[in-house]
Amino acid sequence: MRWFSQKLAWALFLVLVGVFLLLKNLGVFQEWGDVIWGGLFAVVGLGFLIWFLFNAGGWWRAIPGFTLLSIGAMTVLEARGMELGRWGAGLILFGVALGFWASFLARKENWWAIIPGGVLTVVGVLVGLEESLSRLSWLGLFFVGLGLVFALLYFLHPVQLNTRWAAIPMAALILVGLVTLVSALSTTQTVLQWWPVLLLVGGLGLLAGSLGRAGKAPPVVAPPDFEVSKPAPGTSISQELPAQVAEPEPPSRTTSAESTPPSSDEGAVDIYALLAQSKREPETPPPSGADAQEHADQKRG
Repeated sequence: MRWFSQKLAWALFLVLVGVFLLLKNLGVFQEWGDVIWGGLFAVVGLGFLIWFLFNAGGWWRAIPGFTLLSIGAMTVLEARGMELGRWGAGLILFGVALGFWASFLARKENWWAIIPGGVLTVVGVLVGLEESLSRLSWLGLFFVGLGLVFALLYFLHPVQLNTRWAAIPMAALILVGLVTLVSALSTTQTVLQWWPVLLLVGGLGLLAGSLGRAGKAPPVVAPPDFEVSKPAPGTSISQELPAQVAEPEPPSRTTSAESTPPSSDEGAVDIYALLAQSKREPETPPPSGADAQEHADQKRG
C-alpha cells in the first residue's frame, strides 16, 4: 500500500508538471511563468527537506531537497531581473553540496559525503571567480581546494575510522596546486629558480621524522610475575612434600553399659559374644598330586 501511494504521488507530480510546462509554452502565464516554475522547484525542495527533518533516517532526502531549492531560488531571482552571472551556476553547486553536508551531519556513518560535498563547494566558489582568475591560477586553486577537502577528512576522523590514507591525496593535490600557483604568479626569476628548495626542506623533514620513529626501540613489556602466588604443597619439584598426616582412628565400638540402650530383659544376649563363638577355623584344602598319595598311604598304614 505504501509503494502504491508513493507511485501515485509521483504520477500526479509528473502530470501537474507536464500541464504547467504546456501552459507556460503557450504563453498563458506570460512573464510570471518563470517565477511560478522556480517556485514549483522551491516548493518540492522544501517538501523533501521537511520529510528529511521529520525522519533523519532518510538522509538521502536532503540531497534532492537542497538541489531543487537552489534551482528554484536561481530561477526566481533571474526571473525577477537579478543577474547572477557565473554565481548562478555556483548557487546550484552550493545547493547540491549542502545536501551532502546535511547527509554527513545527519549520520556520521556517511563520512564519504565529505568528499563530494567539499569538491562541489570548491568548484562552486571557483565557478563564481572564474572571470577574475587566469586559467592557470584557477587550476592551481582547484588542486589546493581538493587537497583541503582530503585534509578535512583526515583531521575529522569520522566514526572513529582510520582515515590516515587521506594524507596521501591531500599532500599530492596541495603540492601540485602550489606548484601550479607559483608558475602562474608573475614573480621574479630568482623565486622561480629557488622555490623547489621548499620541497627539499619538506622532504628532509619527513625523512627525519620517519627515521626518528624507526630508531626508537619498542617498549619492553615485563613478563608477568608468576611468583606472586605461592604454589600449592606438593606442586613444586623444589619443595619437599609435606609430612603425611596420620589418619584419624576409627571410633572404637564399646560395649559398655553406657553405650548400650537399657533393656528390661534380664537375660540380655551379648551379640558380640555370639559372633565370636560363631567364628570357625578355615578348613584346609585337600592335598593334591604327590601329597595326596602320601596322605592316602599314611591312612592305610
